[in-house]
Amino acid sequence: MTAFTLAVAETRLILRNRTVLVTAAILPLLLGLSLSQSPIGAASESAGSLAAVQLAMLLMFGLFMTITMTLAARRQQLYLKRLRTSPASTASIVAGLASPLALIVLAQAAIVLAFTAVESGTAPAHPALLVLPFANGAVTMVAFGFLTASFTKSPEAAQITVLPGMVLFMAGVFFALVPADGAFTLWRKAIPGAALTELTAIAWDGGQDLTAIAAPLALSTAVALLAAIAAAKLFRWQPRS
Repeated sequence: MTAFTLAVAETRLILRNRTVLVTAAILPLLLGLSLSQSPIGAASESAGSLAAVQLAMLLMFGLFMTITMTLAARRQQLYLKRLRTSPASTASIVAGLASPLALIVLAQAAIVLAFTAVESGTAPAHPALLVLPFANGAVTMVAFGFLTASFTKSPEAAQITVLPGMVLFMAGVFFALVPADGAFTLWRKAIPGAALTELTAIAWDGGQDLTAIAAPLALSTAVALLAAIAAAKLFRWQPRS
């Protein structure tokens, strides 16, 4: 069974589940668009800062929270157990489960960021670089989703178990928006969400040497890798007896 086959099957399941559909497709989109008109949008120093917060919200709700709920539900239904005992590889299973949600968030990001560009009258200075914060953030959110699902017994419980990850992620976003000096300037880039914010701001606002993306990209990738390793060790494919 290929990742594409699993992704098609997962897409059908998402479309049949109204709760997941609202959580993944509608709520993040409305939230992302409303940020432009909110006090957060008014207080943003630049269009890049606002775009960073919007992208973070989309990934957090559309991918992190939704995949945690989805994994808990699929485990309860013994769907994950059947996948695990099938010929499909672990990589194919992960890609098949995560890719439909990632594509939904990608479409949402395109709509929301286009709206922000029109509202602000400012186009991204390096639009191609926006791929980096999205891809990095998506991988991080999937890794944290699998890790959080390791401690989530049901889809309902996911509303609670995702809170620590959300708080950490938003802390990283807002830390990155606040100027800082000293050693903390480097290490805050390792907080999930911080690198995404810096990369988005650089891609949108420009004005910096593009070598500035190296440190946040490397540190955030390392954090995502550590989360993926922890998830691989702790994640359960079937309900606890």
